[in-house]
Amino acid sequence: MGLGEKLVKLRKERKISQDKLAKAVGVSRSAISQYEIGMYEPNIETIKSIANTLNVSVSELLSDKESLEKPVKMVPVKANASCGAVETSTFQEIGRKAYYNGEFWKESLYCVIANGSSMSPEIDDSDEVIIDPDVKPVSGDMVLYRLENEFAIKVLVIDEEAHLMQFVPYNPSEEFKTRTVRLDDEDTMNRLMIHKVVSVNKLMFNNRAARLKMIGR
Repeated sequence: MGLGEKLVKLRKERKISQDKLAKAVGVSRSAISQYEIGMYEPNIETIKSIANTLNVSVSELLSDKESLEKPVKMVPVKANASCGAVETSTFQEIGRKAYYNGEFWKESLYCVIANGSSMSPEIDDSDEVIIDPDVKPVSGDMVLYRLENEFAIKVLVIDEEAHLMQFVPYNPSEEFKTRTVRLDDEDTMNRLMIHKVVSVNKLMFNNRAARLKMIGR
């Protein structure tokens, strides 16, 4: 049972209307409706507020009945990461955290906030992207990489025969370019950081561009 189905079930069991829940949580009735049909998920603060209003734990709200023993964990949000043109992170929300309820939580996980649309629809602007710095990425993985002034999320492509490593956006353009590194360029490879993307929290509540795209405007 997904979050939307569980929200409908809990709300009806407690005889709480969408309007009443929306007012208690501080969102619109339309937002509650969208949560329930699975069009997008609330952010963690809204989830906490919903759980409190429905008198359940966050873990119970987010987890399937078969996996309630795996509690929802929080990971620190550390930076903005470009999903577009190269830019400097301006993240300043000290203490912000994102939720993660996957199977492989560990202390080293961290989160970055997506900036741009080059990885849409899998990652849209303002989505929370969970990163695992310990797993070695392989060709085809989505990764966060850092090289000099570049700090971006793209798809990792490795061509051993050509001795090339590339970071490729879903939506290539003059602005969203592929970055290529030679595998035999030891100096560049030593300065290159590559961490694997393991989860994405879709935050369309704050994403006007993605919402307009969905309705064809």
